[in-house]
Amino acid sequence: MAKKTNTIINGLNYFRVTATVGKDADGIPIRKQFYGESKKEAEAKRDEYMANINKGLAVNYDKALFGRVFKEWFENVLKPSVTHSTYTRYEIDYRRRIVDCGLSQMRMTEIRAGNIQALYNTLIETNTAKTVRAVHKLLMQFFIYCLKTDVIIKNPLYAVELPKVDNKTKINTALSDDDINKLQKAVYDNINNFIYVFAIFSGLREGEILALTHKDVDLDSGTIHVNKSVKYLTIDGVYKPVLSSTKTINGVRNVPILDSIKHHMEAYKKHEEEKHNRLGIPFTQDNILFSSCVGTYRDSRSLLRMFNKTCKKYGVERYTIHSLRHTFCTILAKKGVHLKTASVLMGHSDISITARIYTSVDDAEKRKGIERLSEYFT
Repeated sequence: MAKKTNTIINGLNYFRVTATVGKDADGIPIRKQFYGESKKEAEAKRDEYMANINKGLAVNYDKALFGRVFKEWFENVLKPSVTHSTYTRYEIDYRRRIVDCGLSQMRMTEIRAGNIQALYNTLIETNTAKTVRAVHKLLMQFFIYCLKTDVIIKNPLYAVELPKVDNKTKINTALSDDDINKLQKAVYDNINNFIYVFAIFSGLREGEILALTHKDVDLDSGTIHVNKSVKYLTIDGVYKPVLSSTKTINGVRNVPILDSIKHHMEAYKKHEEEKHNRLGIPFTQDNILFSSCVGTYRDSRSLLRMFNKTCKKYGVERYTIHSLRHTFCTILAKKGVHLKTASVLMGHSDISITARIYTSVDDAEKRKGIERLSEYFT
């Protein structure tokens, strides 16, 4: 017996049913059509759709493809809510690891934990666990947004297993006392090396140091006024420095200048003034403190290259610029500075971040203490 149909599409017979699935912004009913090879099949599709609408899904949820929805969210919701540097970091993960992934053409309602797990398993073959976790963090923000906007009912990420980060990764990469002394000696050979000593004894972040102007360092009061950060970013195809607020609210702070480096600071300021005069650039207190050879903001990549050359020249173990900041916190811990005070000086948003460095130092000191017991054995 032939199935009863009521419409023809591209020469094929279908049964069509219609239902009101909601109202638009003007209160006008939204009608949606459902098709099947029989009345029963068409009605089953309608009933399933209406059941999901009643569960809270948005109208036309069934047409939402991951790739399209993610792109709209990324550009219209995420981008305006984060800093340029954060957006640039997210954009790299999006462009390299998400935009062409197997999820792109899947409907949002079809994505399951297994699909996400397959993506992570593929990524871990060519990326670190830290990178996969960064992608997970981005996707988590997206799926939470989709939950709030009724695109999905359940977050598929809750059942996904993340790769473990190597626990052997160093928490504290502080310089040794010997290497600190070598860098101090390097300043006498070349005043431009002062930036590394300044970083060690101020604890500022790289972007905070590079954003300082001469007026931010008050030698009379012995204070560094930290109030901004700078980072080179590619915006609309142009690689340029972008000033922003400090990384955290607590990042805006005053840090005392160590008396022992004030004479270096005075010499460096004079050196900068002379450099600007040679370049024919008017010198004011608004000029960049640690400027490039042409008086502009320094690029973090070139700063690291110069630091590596300095380390090699003076026999200093190879470190990162961030190691200098860790060194400052480590010194505070070794000298018994209260944890809360150290956290304020570091500009940390959470005292637990400072505590991790303090704990690392405590463990090292405990080990040294135990090793001293070996003196009792002959």
